[in-house]
This record gives sequence, structure tokens and C-alpha cells, in this order.
Amino acid sequence: MARQDDYKESFRLAADELKGSDLKRLAAGAEAEVAGEEEEGVRLRVAFLGNPFIVSVGDTVEVLRDGSGDPVSLPEQILICHYLLRAPAEPESERFITFREIPDGQFYYDAFRRRTRDPFLSAFGNEGDLFRRAALMLGGKLVEGGDIAMQFRVFPRVPVRLVLWAGDEEFPPEVGILFDSNIRGSLSAEDVAVLTGMLVYRLMGIARQVHATAPR
Repeated sequence: MARQDDYKESFRLAADELKGSDLKRLAAGAEAEVAGEEEEGVRLRVAFLGNPFIVSVGDTVEVLRDGSGDPVSLPEQILICHYLLRAPAEPESERFITFREIPDGQFYYDAFRRRTRDPFLSAFGNEGDLFRRAALMLGGKLVEGGDIAMQFRVFPRVPVRLVLWAGDEEFPPEVGILFDSNIRGSLSAEDVAVLTGMLVYRLMGIARQVHATAPR
């Protein structure tokens, strides 16, 4: 219950910050779209993991899936609000860094590893073709690196790269999780860990669907 209370407080703080912000400026900086302006407030549309979300900011703040009645989890709502508030201000450098190189990344690394690296390797360490297939279905694009490297546009200004090295008789499989260096000074290490975990678990969900529909 304490964790849920923490989420609620985090969302309240983000919502209050949004209500006091120049929303058009935030939309431009986050590569979001002003989807509507009414007396009740402003609606912003932003993509997250390839899906459009609406953030309605008025007396209250709501985060909705665009065109769908599906619920949005509280961690997703918080992350989307944080992205709008703190999208990287610098252009993409195309120089990729590890989580440890993000401010406070060393402090959060153990939690990051448990949330991202370990489940990824459990699902895809010996399933490179499945990783490639799931990644393409999620909108990833093939890039250079390792045995298979895929890059994802998690938010419009947040590319994430997953690089898989297949195991052999001498070494177990390994994954590199990389971020454009422009993420430093914008999203917090905790936010980066959350969004990467969501990416990994979305890939794992697609992989389960692939297995379920495979001919037997």
C-alpha cells in the first residue's frame, strides 16, 4: 500500500507542475502535439512505445490512451507526465551511454539490472530470433552492434538501444542497454529505469503472444 501511496503522491506532484507550466512550450520541447484547447484546459498528444496518449490538463490532469478506453497504469501516467516536463532539451548526440553514466545511475544500478537486464536475458538470452521478431513488432529498428541490436523510440526524444550478444560454450549471453547521451540532465535515473523496464516487459509480452500463436 505504501508503494501505491508513493505513486499517487508522485503523480500529484507531476500534475501540479503541469498545471503551472506553459503547455505549448512543453509540447514543442517533447515533440508532442497540442490536440485541443478548451475552457476546461489543454489536451496534449504524445507517443509512448509507439502508442498515442492524451494528457488532459485543466483543473485536474488525466492521462488516457488515445482512441481507447483501456486504463493507463499509474506508473505509466507518472512517466508520461515526467517526460512532458523533462524531455531532453539537447538534440540527440547519437553517442550512446550506459545507465551507470546517467546521474545517480550507479546508485540505482542494482534495481535497474533486476528490472531490465535480468528479465531480458531470461526471455531472450538464447532466443535471438525471437528478440528480433518481437522488437520489429514493437517498432524497433535494426542497428549495428553485438549479434543483434535493436533501437526503439520509447518517447519521441528518447531512443533506447538493446544490444544482444549470444552465448557460446565459453561465455553466457549478455545484453547492453544504451541511451543517447542527451538523456543526462533530463529524465531521472529512476524514470529511465522505469521506462526501460516497460520496454523490456512489453517485448516479453509480445514474445509470449508469438509462442502462443506458433504452429504446434
